[in-house]
Amino acid sequence: MPQTFKMRREGMTVDLLLHQAYGVEGRSLIPETLAKNPGLSELGTFLPLGTVLTIPDKPAADAFVYKPVMSIFGN
Repeated sequence: MPQTFKMRREGMTVDLLLHQAYGVEGRSLIPETLAKNPGLSELGTFLPLGTVLTIPDKPAADAFVYKPVMSIFGN
C-alpha cells in the first residue's frame, strides 16, 4: 500500500526519503515516485516543508534471479 508523507524536516530529498523507507532498493523507485506526484520535480532538489508526497510500495524481491559468481582465481 503506498505511503503518504508530509515533509517536516529541512534538507529532505526524494531519494533520501526513499532510502529511509526502503533502504538501498528505494533508489529504484524514484521514477515511479515522480510519476505518482505530478509537479514534484519542479520543487527543486530539497523538498519544501509541508510538501505532501506519496511513495510506491517496495517491489517484491525476485528470489530466482541468477547472479553469476566471479572468482579472482579463474575457473
